[in-house]
Amino acid sequence: MLLALTMLSLASCHSSKSDGKMEFSVEGTLANAADKMLYIEEMTPDNGAQFVDSIPCDEKGHFKFKVAMEYQTFFNLHSSEYDYIVLLPSDGENISLSGDAADLGGSYHVDGSPESQLMWQIQSYINDANNTIADIAQRDRYNREHLGEAEYERAHKETDSIFVAEHNTVYVMFHNFIEDNRGSLSTLYAIDAPFNHTGRVFYSEPDFEVFEQVLEGLEEKNPDNPHTQYYRTRVERARSARMISQQQQQAGQEFIVE
Repeated sequence: MLLALTMLSLASCHSSKSDGKMEFSVEGTLANAADKMLYIEEMTPDNGAQFVDSIPCDEKGHFKFKVAMEYQTFFNLHSSEYDYIVLLPSDGENISLSGDAADLGGSYHVDGSPESQLMWQIQSYINDANNTIADIAQRDRYNREHLGEAEYERAHKETDSIFVAEHNTVYVMFHNFIEDNRGSLSTLYAIDAPFNHTGRVFYSEPDFEVFEQVLEGLEEKNPDNPHTQYYRTRVERARSARMISQQQQQAGQEFIVE
């Protein structure tokens, strides 16, 4: 979605306006951000990033900006390509942000926006899981380098069990998050939460009922939001594929029986 922007650049204040009826502001001071540029992008329903604006920080790392939006949606804020945070503002919110630009995703804190705080909670879950997994991997590497083959096999089984326990813990946390925040757009991020960088917490199989649960909540509270509409189509496609797969499996079983 393209926003018609009018950009006004001041020493530590930047503003973006469009024809949208909703608006929010963000202000804060970041460590290690002196004279750096911050970039803000809107996350479209298909998860594409659409550039909105760039915001200059002053010599103290302070910044302030306003953004207009047509509907509640996600925005990512970053100073580097791979280190970003996601905000979920509501109309009229004045968001306060703090953190360290050198590790924004691992250090930031947000106030003044309840649903952006939910996004922070999701990020905290992910950060904690990544730290735990890194510790497990480090322990496994040490064991592989310093233990004999038989000893390492025993130790590896232990680290594997710790890894599985961590996944189960994260699964429960995100499942509870989805139940506790039924209908919030933040549940869209929760359902797609990553685990161990290349994996995910939830998969359409065997966790399809969780995907359905997210959709039911969004249909109740945000039925007309484009993110809900896109997710509805996604779930409907997954449901159809699931039914076809089940029918094929059943047909195969019947053939075997015959």
